[in-house]
Amino acid sequence: MFCISLIFVLNIKVAGIDSGVIVNIFGNVVNESGKTNGMSAEKILGYIQSGIAIAIFFVSLFISLFTVSGVFPDLLKKGSIDLIISKPHSRYSIFAQRYSGALITTAFVIFYILIFSWVVLSMKFDIWNLRFLYSGVIVLFFFYNIFSIMTLLSMLLKNGVISLLLTYFMVFILSPIIAAIDRFAALEDSFYSPLVSFLNFCLPKISETVVGISDFVMDKDISLYIFSGPILTGTIALIVSVYIFKRSDF
Repeated sequence: MFCISLIFVLNIKVAGIDSGVIVNIFGNVVNESGKTNGMSAEKILGYIQSGIAIAIFFVSLFISLFTVSGVFPDLLKKGSIDLIISKPHSRYSIFAQRYSGALITTAFVIFYILIFSWVVLSMKFDIWNLRFLYSGVIVLFFFYNIFSIMTLLSMLLKNGVISLLLTYFMVFILSPIIAAIDRFAALEDSFYSPLVSFLNFCLPKISETVVGISDFVMDKDISLYIFSGPILTGTIALIVSVYIFKRSDF
């Protein structure tokens, strides 16, 4: 529905440098620019694509994470797991199929919307911004981090709802609080200061990631520091989840 709306709702006219750029939504001019205000077609396109990339990011956080929250809790239910492990498949293979299936499904949704939006907007503006496409990798890596953590919680708690709520709590409440404490050095002279800095490095950073996606699409410099810690955390959580699944006595 979004992709179809993008074709018919958004009307862009890119004229010469002197004429400027006119963007219409439902027939209403929302931005008209030329030499007087310096708003280029590239900048207008960057704002539109940044908004779409950020919207996709939050869709992956809420809808996609909610959709795959029951992948492992349903697998671990008595009766279901007994039937699956009785087949001649290794536990590693079973885990990998479940995990990769959820990840591939989410990746398909992310890049389906991105590629369709990219083609439509690029044809309308006649500007092919590949960084908009590559922003999907950032979104997918963030989803990988939080899905790995939720998978570990599912292995420990065997409850999809509680695991999902704890993941949301960590991403939307705990992580911003830890980041604010560390940023403003509220515990600079405290015994807990190293712990706060360590947690801030490891936890997924939602606000920094949103800014990073926008800056990346707009061809600005971004810091890889905001991604390194969460990727490490997600990878460790995934390894521990595999270990628990292989060692569990079902």
